[in-house]
Amino acid sequence: MDVKYVLLSSNGRIGPRDFGRGLILLTGAMMIVQIAAGLVSPAFGMLQYPLVFSYVCVFGKRLHDGGRSAWIYLAFLAGYFVIATLASAVLLPVLSPQAFAMQGEFQKLAQAGDFAAAIEEMAKHAQELARASILTTIASFLVASGILGLIGARLRSDPSTNRFGPPGGSTQSDTFS
Repeated sequence: MDVKYVLLSSNGRIGPRDFGRGLILLTGAMMIVQIAAGLVSPAFGMLQYPLVFSYVCVFGKRLHDGGRSAWIYLAFLAGYFVIATLASAVLLPVLSPQAFAMQGEFQKLAQAGDFAAAIEEMAKHAQELARASILTTIASFLVASGILGLIGARLRSDPSTNRFGPPGGSTQSDTFS
């Protein structure tokens, strides 16, 4: 697998094997960024944005392998948010009961009609909430990434040359073989 081609180029095609390898590298990097953002400083969360481009490259080339447009990645992105939100809602009371209790307090303030106080309390306790919910954040990220990764890997490949290039992906040297 040529890492530069798989993670940083949006053109061409990759098969399921290179897709899986690229996705594993990105998942590991994203987990490190999420842990650093939750436990060290929220500023580390800014490192997630460059990784989004690499996700677009990996999924886009996998979609190209089947003759599909990379714009379909937007459906994967929407699916990620839906799955991660549902997983987080289910896992939060189990994996992060302290964070669940904090959210309950914020909701009580909001339901009492004091939205400004609820937002102020959330802002005041944002770092504490992030630390308390880090396990849930990582677990829901892994669940969503795993499901979408399986779907991406199972996409049917076009065995012949299509408008995105020849099968087999990069014609560059194989960095990790």
